[in-house]
Amino acid sequence: MQLFSIFVSPSIVTNKKVSIFYKYHILNHYNSKFHHFHSICVFTCGDGVGVAQLLQFLDSLKNYEREGVPQGAGTDSDAGFDLQRMHRLLLHLGNPLSCYSVVHVAGTKGKGSTVAFISNILRSAGLSVGTYTSPHLTSIRERITAGKTGDPISDEMLLELFSNLRANLDKAIAAEPGTLTHFEVLTALAFSHFAREKVDLAVVETGLGGARDATNVISAKGLAAAVIVGIGTEHLAALGGSLESIALAKSGIIKDGRPVVVGQQKDSTTKDIILKVAASKEAPVRAAFGSSAQCEVVEVCSGSDAPFQICNFFLDDTSEIESRWEMKNVRLSALGAHQQENALTAISTVLSLRHQGWDIPDSSIRAGLEATVIPGRFQILDQHKAQALGFSNARVILDGAHTEASANALACTLMEYFPTAKLALVVGMASDKDHFAFARSLLEEAPPHLVVTTRVSVAGSLERSTSGAELAQSWCQAAKSANMEVILQSVQQPFVDHRNQNLATHNVSRRTGSADKAAIMAQDYTAETQTPVGSKGSVVVLEAEKMEAAISTAAKYVEQRSDETQRIWVVCITGSLHGVATVLSLLP
Repeated sequence: MQLFSIFVSPSIVTNKKVSIFYKYHILNHYNSKFHHFHSICVFTCGDGVGVAQLLQFLDSLKNYEREGVPQGAGTDSDAGFDLQRMHRLLLHLGNPLSCYSVVHVAGTKGKGSTVAFISNILRSAGLSVGTYTSPHLTSIRERITAGKTGDPISDEMLLELFSNLRANLDKAIAAEPGTLTHFEVLTALAFSHFAREKVDLAVVETGLGGARDATNVISAKGLAAAVIVGIGTEHLAALGGSLESIALAKSGIIKDGRPVVVGQQKDSTTKDIILKVAASKEAPVRAAFGSSAQCEVVEVCSGSDAPFQICNFFLDDTSEIESRWEMKNVRLSALGAHQQENALTAISTVLSLRHQGWDIPDSSIRAGLEATVIPGRFQILDQHKAQALGFSNARVILDGAHTEASANALACTLMEYFPTAKLALVVGMASDKDHFAFARSLLEEAPPHLVVTTRVSVAGSLERSTSGAELAQSWCQAAKSANMEVILQSVQQPFVDHRNQNLATHNVSRRTGSADKAAIMAQDYTAETQTPVGSKGSVVVLEAEKMEAAISTAAKYVEQRSDETQRIWVVCITGSLHGVATVLSLLP
């Protein structure tokens, strides 16, 4: 496998006029000239020699993020990943996990947000914190932070870390020919960085499952708390094929006698399995759900570029002789009921740490919760950034939802903050996701007027991507199953909107190779209307193979209809954090 690197001048990256299309031209140009390379990376501000050298090294290893995880690889079975390989790798690097305690977070929905809440609370308490998450949005450096600020590891520090450990890594790889993976080596580098920076605590997110995840090499002595957030059916084949097997895999992070914090579980089966595993290991459990942990919403504000919710939190704190812990009027920038659940899980984790002797005052809990902003999770772009994407009269939201459960959370949050808005979606997803269930959830809970489907690269490759055409078919099927009229569009014909019978055409030149020219305008489509009996509404489904074209399509559709009513338009770009990353890379 080969990696081709392109360095972009910071002056170009920050130029407001050329940012989107210049970077698109670069990718299009080099993709056509260097199609034999396995992946192409564009490095922008902050990324340099350190990132380039590390990515070139990692690209020589097996990358399951790019290729997809083998069946059963995350289960605690003969088919599962070999954790002893990870233990041997860490021995080559001096066993860095012996130097600090770890909060280990697993689950299907809310891991990254919960990690962010916990880390910010600990930093607000003056602790030096290491944080390891995946995937990243715009730079691999985002996965590793250490210290009291939460800033990603710098390119210079990454280069120094990699250079100092390169000989040890080479020995480890030679001892494990062809087996060590991209994720395992990156995880080991993160653990080593935390040791070198002398962090007080590390907060680590699992990559896949738990039992056989590369992060699950933490000893019982080194585990401050295991945290399991909501469990769903993502990565079904890799984690055993059932909700029960997934819950068992996630519960694999529980260690003998160490505290377990359990977040809200939608299915009682998963909760029962977690509690059973915890009981078998005599691990004390804190429930961050039900009557033990509650959130009361005082106010929701959606009228600015920085919406927020004011919340009161109430938790049982058994460390205080069954007393009730409470904190009122907390201003959360992380929006939605699901973020309330994640905040409750984070608070419960911090109270467990406080019971173990960590000095974390209530003031730090408030400060950390209120400081948490989570890119790519219901991220509302300011007007300047929305305009850079072509939307002058619409609110633009980026959300990495990619499962049925996260689609439901997204839909509920959209309806809570923008109940009267007209909704347009731009959707790109990986091939191993449940496209139909994702679409059906949004169609039922937050029915959009427009859906533009597109293809997104996953971990810099198209191996796990789904074409816009395939996604469009899934949305059509989901709409019909929801008893909705589907207005499916085809290229190069006048567009007829069957809901108001307005005919519109345009004469934009369409030559391949430029985002603005290749963009498929909504008015270029002719409607193939499929109307079920007793239709509950209608949805226009368009498809564009490139994200830039999909955004341009949505922008022109929305902008030309923004004056039809007094209702605002909300455009949500969703389906994958990799798609969100693509959009963020286009912004000035």
